[in-house]
Amino acid sequence: MPSIEDVAKRAGVSKATVSRVINGTANVSEKKKKAVLEAIKALNYTPNVTAKNLARRKTDTIGIIIQQLSSWFYSEVVGLLNKYITQRGYGAIFCQLIDNIDYFKFLVGRVDGVIVFGYKSIDKQALKLLHANNVPVVLAENNTEFTNVPRINVNNLQGGYIATKYLIEKGCRKIVHISGPLESFESVARYEGYKAALKDFGIKFDEELVIEGDFMFQKAYENTKKLLQNKKIDGIFAANDLMAYASMYALDEMGMSVPNDVKVVGFDDVDLVGLQLSKMPRLTTVRQPIDLMAKTACDILFEKIDNPNKKFESEYILDTQLIIRQSA
Repeated sequence: MPSIEDVAKRAGVSKATVSRVINGTANVSEKKKKAVLEAIKALNYTPNVTAKNLARRKTDTIGIIIQQLSSWFYSEVVGLLNKYITQRGYGAIFCQLIDNIDYFKFLVGRVDGVIVFGYKSIDKQALKLLHANNVPVVLAENNTEFTNVPRINVNNLQGGYIATKYLIEKGCRKIVHISGPLESFESVARYEGYKAALKDFGIKFDEELVIEGDFMFQKAYENTKKLLQNKKIDGIFAANDLMAYASMYALDEMGMSVPNDVKVVGFDDVDLVGLQLSKMPRLTTVRQPIDLMAKTACDILFEKIDNPNKKFESEYILDTQLIIRQSA
């Protein structure tokens, strides 16, 4: 395999001149440039891309640290991020956010920028490490505050409010809320939206109608069945679609009809194909603008890569939208 020394020797120039031609980092006379290019072609020389990237401190790769690679919601996020990154001619390294693995340290020197997508708080020492190594960062669906690290979030409080308001307007008065884990700022905001709507419509808040879930199916299913044994209800607002479907399965097993007996509203509007093709009604839900979140995160990150000194807003808030289907 020919080396850069072989190219330099054949072209009658220095290795530095060959490097400048390959990287386009300095002016080289047309005569020398032509000789180098002809030597490269004659020798069938392929530059070492890794070495080239190290030399110019550019990898053409974006690091994505994501909450959970296996969930319905984040699977959709992964596809969207990958679409917007590859459209720019970049590749991506995807990592799952795990407490005992320092992916931030791993990504330094391997990527040109990092997007963190997920509600877990980020260790500020990790953000300091990236900042010290001139690696720009954008956070999405995250509430960690750090200097010049923009956050892309949705208006979760608004989403919780419009979901509950809709159920009230449909005649519901005993409305269950299945929250996400309450260490999640999103879960708390959706919960607060639920309580605010109850208050505005003069409905007394009943703590016994709140189920703390974990954004997964099983816990929401089991706890809904347990609650139905003791409480008469007419509405459910679940903090994500998967838990909403879990509650619908529980209602069905308890002999209750959706939406005739109990109306159900979810949150996210993700493509839960396997559940939507079942006997369950299609879900009324609050749509998160996931596509816009992913695109905005990518657009801002690439702008930070191209303009390192540019200042950005600390947070960008995107509105939610109620999507009415069959379950309510």
